[in-house]
Parts: sequence; structure tokens; C-alpha cells
Amino acid sequence: MSIKYIELEVLDVEGSQAPSEAFALIVHEKGGNREMTIVIGSQEARTLVLLLNKIQTRRPGTHELFKNFMQHAGYQLSKVMIYHYDEGVFFAHLLLENEDGNFELDSRTSDAVAIALLMEAPIFIREDIFEKLAVESCQEEEKVENIHPEVDLHPEELEHYIENKLQEMPLVELEQLLQGAIDSEDFELASKIHEEINARKS
Repeated sequence: MSIKYIELEVLDVEGSQAPSEAFALIVHEKGGNREMTIVIGSQEARTLVLLLNKIQTRRPGTHELFKNFMQHAGYQLSKVMIYHYDEGVFFAHLLLENEDGNFELDSRTSDAVAIALLMEAPIFIREDIFEKLAVESCQEEEKVENIHPEVDLHPEELEHYIENKLQEMPLVELEQLLQGAIDSEDFELASKIHEEINARKS
């Protein structure tokens, strides 16, 4: 009997009801109406918030470094497979391939999802795991769009564009973005986020 998998889409990162260091990664079945939560740590949440909002940092983080290394080595990420679940812990592997073949690389699920977002690879989960944990989706909230526009803007227009996007983000997401920008050494972006946070709190 072959094992069936369901393709997932990453929706959001939210605060969790678990301890304060934990966050919830919300994933949704592609073409369906059910979603599932994966508990992740604060550092992983920062990384995923940056990736979901397509914020480009000045220096590569760990996941960007992995992506660049794999591409220079001639590998591509075919897909991510979440293949096991045990006592609240998800297990995943990356399916990497090159001209000579492919192999599976074990990974934390949060890292696998981050790399999949970076390399634009699909994410799958075993159907039996998803059926066990999935719930019907609530009405989707409007997501914040890419903080960087797809078209080239003059410096003054770009500054205004980024300021507007930051103003649209909820405070909790701004705080995650701030730490992510600091971790990635993008201090110019961190300064803009910090100013927006202070403006709301004052």
C-alpha cells in the first residue's frame, strides 16, 4: 500500500498558547479548506516571518547560506516531506537532486519549511498525519504583501513604499521582523522597524 501525501501552503506565523518562547506555524492544504499548526521556536519564527514577507536582508542568514551552497554544488531542492509525527514533534526531510540522482536529508521541520520557501519548493505531509491534526480553516485574514515591490522604484519612492508596508503590519509581527533584521545584520531596516514600533507605543 503506497503512502499518500498532501501538499501544504504556508499561511502565517502567530503567537502560540504554549510557553512564550513558542510560536505557531500555520499551514494549509493546497486546494482545500483545512489547516494545521506546527509549534516552532522564537528564532525559527523570526526567520519565517522574514521569508513570508519576502524581506531581503543585507547579509545571508543560515538558510540562505545553505541555499547558496547547495546551488553552487549543483543541487536543487525537489520537495520537502513531513513524514512522521511523534508526541508533538514533526519529522521532515529534504529531497535534493542533481544530474547524478537524488538523496534525502533529515531536517527539523521549521528549517525544512524555511528552505522550501527560499528555494520555492513544494511542501508535503503524510496524509494520515494531516488527517489526524488538521482542522477546518477560519476565514483567512488579509496577508501583508511583499515589503519589496516587484518593480524598480526611485530611492524616495522605495522609502515611502516600505514605510507604508510597515504601517500595515500588526505590532507582534513588527517585533519579530525587528529581531530578524538585527539577526541578519540589516540595521537600516531594523532602524525603520524600530521607529514604527516606538511610534505605536508612544
